[in-house]
Amino acid sequence: MEKIDLKKIDFSAFQGGAYSREFMSRNGVVKLDESENQVKVAIADGGNSDITTYIEGYHIPKKVIFYSVSKADFAAFIGETTNIDAALEQTKGNREKKYTLDTITQDAPIINIINGICIDAIRLEASDIHIEAQSDYIQIRYRIDGVLQISKKIEKSIFSSVSNRIKIMAGLNPLEQRLPQDGRMTVAVGGEDIDLRVSIIPTTNGESIVLRIFNKSAKLLNLDELGFDTDDLKRIRTSVDQPNGLILLTGPTGSGKTTTLHALLGTLAVNELKIVTIEDPVEQLISGINQVQINEEINLSFDGMLRRVLRQDPNVIMVGEIRDAVTAELALRSALTGHLILSTLHTNDSVSVIARLENMGLEPYLIAAVLRCVVAQRLVRKVCPHCAKQTPVPKKIRERMKKYEIVAGSSMLVPSGCESCGQTGYRGRTVISEILQIDSEITEMIIRQKPASAILRYAETAGMSSMAADALQKLVDGVTTLSEIEREVML
Repeated sequence: MEKIDLKKIDFSAFQGGAYSREFMSRNGVVKLDESENQVKVAIADGGNSDITTYIEGYHIPKKVIFYSVSKADFAAFIGETTNIDAALEQTKGNREKKYTLDTITQDAPIINIINGICIDAIRLEASDIHIEAQSDYIQIRYRIDGVLQISKKIEKSIFSSVSNRIKIMAGLNPLEQRLPQDGRMTVAVGGEDIDLRVSIIPTTNGESIVLRIFNKSAKLLNLDELGFDTDDLKRIRTSVDQPNGLILLTGPTGSGKTTTLHALLGTLAVNELKIVTIEDPVEQLISGINQVQINEEINLSFDGMLRRVLRQDPNVIMVGEIRDAVTAELALRSALTGHLILSTLHTNDSVSVIARLENMGLEPYLIAAVLRCVVAQRLVRKVCPHCAKQTPVPKKIRERMKKYEIVAGSSMLVPSGCESCGQTGYRGRTVISEILQIDSEITEMIIRQKPASAILRYAETAGMSSMAADALQKLVDGVTTLSEIEREVML
């Protein structure tokens, strides 16, 4: 049978209601179209094997053409078309450990609605699902390529049922609506386990529910696939190849720091090294690496876990985030005793890391002794190659390019929108970065506590490309757009 995508089918009221909900749910079938001579029917994978004979007999003398759809697609369709009125009558679910999304529950429309939302978000490769109670409707938004997009709006009257179901799935208190709650749950789609981190806060209209999606089985990105400049890649690889020291990644939340850290780990000789990661949470499973998830509720913190990991005779330790002075000092002293430490820190650029560590109470000589490389990064959306259009480069941007000695053409790309990119004009993301590689001169400047501006001037004369220069170069190369780099980088 030919495979089809139900999302691309325009269902009329007649087509969508041709079979009863119970019949569609039980047998995994949906009518796509019916004409005077033939009927088109989609059957979910793994459905009732005898249903084709029954449907052919039911539609005699018309010819029946069958199509195949995945279980996940069919479950999403049922969720999308579930009757809201019926959902109001649903009772509360039970406390399962793992929830299978691509199954249909005939007597539980709320479950089908939530399953459909989650499957849709996972299919679109969203990083977050936002379910927000507004004054007279529920707003569903997905964060795709770092930008929130409205998916749908549904009836406000079922919000409490939706909220209660999510709280039960995440092991939270469904009766608590006044205080924030955080939880986790694991769901299965197409045989793959996906973790969802749940955050719920009370709002004036009800609650705001955010589900963060972590697909642990997703393909690990190669360092070469992230978008780093060739020279920057050489600097990063040189630093990672060193047997000890500290490598830090900086940037705001959602700038891809963890993805880059995982890609760095992927460059190491996993079979020859003892590699341990301490994360919150473990976002992606990496073969051959020991990964630990911290849990503040049982006092399993970054610094506490780092102390214990040091007893495991590791070669490389990845600390998900340096949040306080205790963790920072422990990480630096671990690097001083022969370990390679990879971690993240929240600063605006690469040079600011030095002042940030000093403000945490760390001695300049200790920072200078262990710091090897700082990677500052942001993520911008890549313009869709199928629909991008050219427009003249503004005068002020040409002047900025001249400042950074970037050779530019007379035009740049702007987003348009097509079916390939979901009418957004963008598809995928790439990194904008600057790499501060620590050499003997910068080491001496750190010890002497030279200002950040002096260190920056020297680094640029030594070949460091600033984040603004990298952003403009990607604009020239047709990778991204002006609006994207202005959103993320100060030019």
